[in-house]
Amino acid sequence: MRNSFIVSAAMCAALVGCSSGASKGVTVSASAASAVGTAPRTGAKSIDAGNGISLDRLRLVVRRFEIEGSPACAPATPASSGGSSGTGGMGRSMDGSDDTSGDGSDCEVEKGPLLVDLSGADLAGGVHPVAAIDVPSGTYQEVKFQIHAIDATQAGTSAALGEMAAAGASILVDGTMDGKTFQFKSAIEVAQKREGTIVVDPLTGANVTLDVDASGWFKAADGSKLDPSDAAAAPAIEANIRSSIRVVHDDDHDGKDDEGGDHQGSGQDLRAAR
Repeated sequence: MRNSFIVSAAMCAALVGCSSGASKGVTVSASAASAVGTAPRTGAKSIDAGNGISLDRLRLVVRRFEIEGSPACAPATPASSGGSSGTGGMGRSMDGSDDTSGDGSDCEVEKGPLLVDLSGADLAGGVHPVAAIDVPSGTYQEVKFQIHAIDATQAGTSAALGEMAAAGASILVDGTMDGKTFQFKSAIEVAQKREGTIVVDPLTGANVTLDVDASGWFKAADGSKLDPSDAAAAPAIEANIRSSIRVVHDDDHDGKDDEGGDHQGSGQDLRAAR
């Protein structure tokens, strides 16, 4: 059975200074479910990863979330460090490029770092808030995200992000294996990109889902156990993590892409300029 945790970005209304109208911003949420599109699992407080492994807490650092499109923005400004509320800025993309057209035809809105932190009843399903992002209403062509470890400066005043920075981890998994507790730590760097039209309506907004299926992280190709405490198994586990990640345009919150976008970059490190 498929277990996943999902980061949803409900894109709404206008960014102050970028377009007119009241701003509702972006609601970033996280959800865990037994399968995409199914109801929450009553009483569930962990994810069964098979082979005697149970996942009790999932933490993932999204260092940068970016949406790019045609709404006109104010002059490009660099993103600034923001701790628990993350950074916010316009005009610089995850691959380090800038909007050099000079005509304001492209709008790039960024936020990060953000922490996805799911445990207990959150793992049974449902939607749980993570952060809010201001995004202009209009039509967008590209969404990107980057999973990446952060340092103490980037963590800012957030104790939760500070813990991830101190661990040097982009992903921390707490669980049990054969009844014994473990923590799997990884500084994996992964970026994902979806190309395809996303309309951010000023009244209803839009939704983007970052879907990460954690149920197969600790399974080899033949279904056998990948021991999270075995350093030799880490490359295979990280390969599973990379292959489990996708981003979709998901206004109806069913985990499926609404119109079939072009998904790129799974397992790649689309590095941003530091």
